[in-house]
Parts: sequence; structure tokens; C-alpha cells
Amino acid sequence: MKNQAEEKKNRRLSKKTRLVIYSYLLLFLLIISVTATYTWFSLSRTPQVSNLSMYVTSRSGLELALSPDSEEWGSQLSYLDMTSKSFPLRPVTWSEKDQRFYAAEYAIDGRLSGNWHPLSDDRNANRDNRDGYYSIGTFYARTSEDVTVSLTSPVEMAEGISGSGTYLIGTPLWDADKLSHINAGQGAENAVRIGIQITHLNENNNPIEQTKKFYIYEPNCDTHADEKTGYIETPSIDGDSSLVPSERLIIQTHSSWTEANPVENGVQVYTIGDFETPTELFALKADQKVMIKLYLWLEGQDVDCTNAIREAQIIANVQFKADPEGSSGLQPIR
Repeated sequence: MKNQAEEKKNRRLSKKTRLVIYSYLLLFLLIISVTATYTWFSLSRTPQVSNLSMYVTSRSGLELALSPDSEEWGSQLSYLDMTSKSFPLRPVTWSEKDQRFYAAEYAIDGRLSGNWHPLSDDRNANRDNRDGYYSIGTFYARTSEDVTVSLTSPVEMAEGISGSGTYLIGTPLWDADKLSHINAGQGAENAVRIGIQITHLNENNNPIEQTKKFYIYEPNCDTHADEKTGYIETPSIDGDSSLVPSERLIIQTHSSWTEANPVENGVQVYTIGDFETPTELFALKADQKVMIKLYLWLEGQDVDCTNAIREAQIIANVQFKADPEGSSGLQPIR
């Protein structure tokens, strides 16, 4: 009888042990799940884009306008001319397979459900309500000679202050109590992407759909670099290791600002990152036109998309350079 009692006791202990193990295992799996989906559900407070300026300067005569039949062509446009104001950004991701953006769907407990909600430009772009996720600015370019168009690196002015070029940084915001600037980007500048969609137009200014190409410009690409492997690609929900093929991914190292010496409200010294990939976008024949759409979004698949970001503000410059055909898009015009 004693042996039977001990055997029952051991079985009870064994059952309790299994329950404890299962509980810990469940907790462990829950932690893994929450960690894996952290970048998506943690950024519910939409960061705000405070300013996006876009410039084009070229000796070869590349010009910009807000419509293809405009009578006002020039070398400079403000992003606000295209969008009327800055719109909030919420985490989305690009699907190269479907050529559209997706937002994550969540279960009742706040975790990813494993499903993705398809978005559309008409319904979800340039909106400041619950349907707004990303921003789009549309403009047109033309040239009087055959050129190759690329993104251009910054042009340095006196004392190392960058006057123009392509970069994206957090907004320097003056703190009157500390008598210094704070980074209003709050890290969002490391998770923002700019998509550049190029579509050639025919002689009637209608888009030639088969010419459409979508490039992704990733600034500050080394902020989430691994010490051993270097640059970490942002994976796609399509199952690919990158959001777009490598030939349409333009990456740039970290850009930043520091205080001037002495510290002065509204004055900073900028250090602009270097491009790590070719920046060539398209070729354009004389008298041809292209439609260019600039997409601005917060990339939910990026490891830097976290809840450390609140109402973020960023500043971006996107500058194009046109080189006469036959010369590299990366060489200056003499």
C-alpha cells in the first residue's frame, strides 16, 4: 500500500512538473511572438512629416512642373506644392509582387493576426484621418537633350554646412529650457523610406504603363547595421530578403546634424551620408517627359520602427541630377 501511495504521489508531482514546464514554454512562445511583432503594433501614434523639400539642379536643363502641360517649368519644387500639407505616417510595407502597400492586421489581444490589409493610393494616401497611412507627391520632368537622371549627393557650402543634395534627417527642434536643439525625429528618420516611381509619357502626355519602375531610397541604412555582416536588408512580406530587387534599391549611410559653435537657435552643422549603391534612375530623350511620384512612408518591417517614436518630425531633400547621355550619372558636369 505504501508503494502505491508513493507512486500516486510521484504521478501527481510529475503532472505538476509538466504543467509548470508547459506554462513556462507558453510564456516563452508568447515572448517570442511579441518580440517578432513588436515593430508593427508598437507604433500606433503616427509620426508627422514636418517638411519634405525636393530640388533639381542641372546644367543640362532638366526641368520640373506640377503638370505635364504646365507653362511654369523650373528647377525647384516644394513637396508641399504637391501635397498641400504634411500628412501623418503609419507603419506600412511595400509588396513588390502586388505593387502596392500593406498594413498589418491585429488580433483582439493586440498581436499580429498573420494577415495583411491591402492599401490603395486613392483611399490611404495623403489623408489625415484613420484611413491615412502614407504620402504621395506627383510631379513631371522634361529635358531639352538626351540625359541620364540620378539622385545626387549633397553639395557642401562654407563651414561644412550642406546646401543641397539627397538626405533625410530628424528635425532639429529648439529647446528653450536647455538652450539647445533636440532631435524631433525621435529615430523615425531611420525607418522612413522614399519610393520613387518613374513612368514615361507619350506625345499626348499619357503614361506608358510598361515603362513604370519603382525604386526605394533608404536613407540612414547603417543605423541598424550588424557589426559582423554589415547592412541588414529589410525583408519583404512576399518572402524575399529585400523590399525590391537590389538594382532598384538605393541606400545611403547615416546623415546627422550637430550644434554650431557657439550654439545658436536655428543653426546646425550637417554631416550627410554617402551613397552605397548606384543612384541612376532613368534615361530621358530630348523633349520627352516623365511622371515622377514620390512615396513617403514608415517601413513597418524595419527594425528601427519602434514605440520610442511619438510625434516625430523629419526633413528630407530629394535632388535629381541630369547628365548628358554618354557620361556617367555619378560624375559632375564640367
